[in-house]
Amino acid sequence: MEKIKVLVVTATMNAGGLENQLMHLLRNADKEKFQIDFTSKVENSYYRKEIDSLGAKYYVLPEMNKRNILSYFRTMVKIMKDGKYDVVHSNELFHSGVVLLAAFFAGVKCRIAHCHSIYDLDDITAKRSTIRKIYSSVMRWLVLRFSNVQIGCSTAAGEFLFGKRAVKKDTYHLLFNSVDTTEYLENYGKEETGDLCEADWINILHVGRVYEVKNQLFIAEIAEEFKKRHKNIRILCAGKGNQEYMNKVQEVIENKNLQNHMKMLGVRNDVSVLLRKSKAFILPSLYEGMPLVLIEAQASGIHCVSADTFSKEVDFGIGSIEWLPLQAGAEKWADAIEAAIEKGRKEKPIVVNAIEEKGFDSRIFTKKLCEIYEKNVKG
Repeated sequence: MEKIKVLVVTATMNAGGLENQLMHLLRNADKEKFQIDFTSKVENSYYRKEIDSLGAKYYVLPEMNKRNILSYFRTMVKIMKDGKYDVVHSNELFHSGVVLLAAFFAGVKCRIAHCHSIYDLDDITAKRSTIRKIYSSVMRWLVLRFSNVQIGCSTAAGEFLFGKRAVKKDTYHLLFNSVDTTEYLENYGKEETGDLCEADWINILHVGRVYEVKNQLFIAEIAEEFKKRHKNIRILCAGKGNQEYMNKVQEVIENKNLQNHMKMLGVRNDVSVLLRKSKAFILPSLYEGMPLVLIEAQASGIHCVSADTFSKEVDFGIGSIEWLPLQAGAEKWADAIEAAIEKGRKEKPIVVNAIEEKGFDSRIFTKKLCEIYEKNVKG
C-alpha cells in the first residue's frame, strides 16, 4: 500500500505547546500508512534529532517576510511537488494563506489550515498598522479560498481565523489539543525527591515561552506578593523565549530580590516531574488557543489558577481550575493560589474519566487527524 505523504508546516519545532502536539502526531501515526514530514525555520531545533530518528524529512526554510514572500512561495511549491505530497497541514495562522496557495499550485489534494490561536500576536505586542490589517485580511481570504479542510483547536480559535459561517461547514473540524497522558497517569501522585524538593518550600509551576503573551512579569508581581506575606511559596517558570523580555523579567527578579520566590528554569523536558513536585499551577496568559500545559496540569491532578482570557473548553469539568481576570491583580491571584494549594490533588479515577470523556489523550488526537488525512485524500 502506498503511503499517504503529509507535509506539516510550522515555524520552529522548538519546545512549545504546538510543537509538542505535532510530535505526538509523528510518534503515534501508523508508519505503514503515513509519511509525515516537517518544515521549520530553525535548522537545529529542539525536536530535530527525534524527527530524524523517526524517519521524517525536515526542510529548513527562511522565515517568511515581506521581502522574501515570492522566493518562499516558490520554494514551498518546489518542495511540495518534488515530495509528491498528498496533504499539506499548515499551522502558520495567517501565513497559512501563502502556504495553502503554494499547495494549490503544487496540486496537493488535501490542504489543511489548522488554527491554534485566538489572536494575532501583532495585536498584542505591537501597534496594529494599516499594512498589517490589509495583510491579515488578504491572508484570511487566501486561507478560506485555498484550504479544503479547516481545523480549530477550540471553538474560539476556529471562529477567529475562519469566521462563524465557515465553522458551520462540513469541511471544518473542532479538534481539541491533547497530551500523552501515560506519563502522568502511570506515575500519578508519586512522591518526587531531589532538586526543588526542599521541605521548607512549596512549589507553584508555570510552563510557557518567556514573552509578553505569557505574562511572566505579572508572575513576578505574584511572587512579590508571597514575599510580602512571608510565605515560603515559590513560582517555578519553565521555558525560554524572547531575550529582550527575558531580560526584563530577570531584572525585576533581581531588583526586587525575588530569587527565592521566582525561579527561571529554562527549557525542561521533565514537565510531568515538575508537576509532581508542585502543589498548584498558574497560567496568566494574555491569550491562548487551547493550552496543552493546562491539560497536562489537570492530568497530574493539581489545581490550577488561570486567566479567563481563552476558551474554557480546556477545562476537565472536575473543579480543577479557578478562572480569574488578570485585572483582579496580584493579591487576588495570590489568594487563589493559596486556596489551590490547600485543595490538594484530585483523585485519579476522576481525572482518568475526564480525559476519556473529553478526548484529551494524544492517541485520540492522532487517530482523528489521520482519519481527516485519509478521508480527504481518498475522497
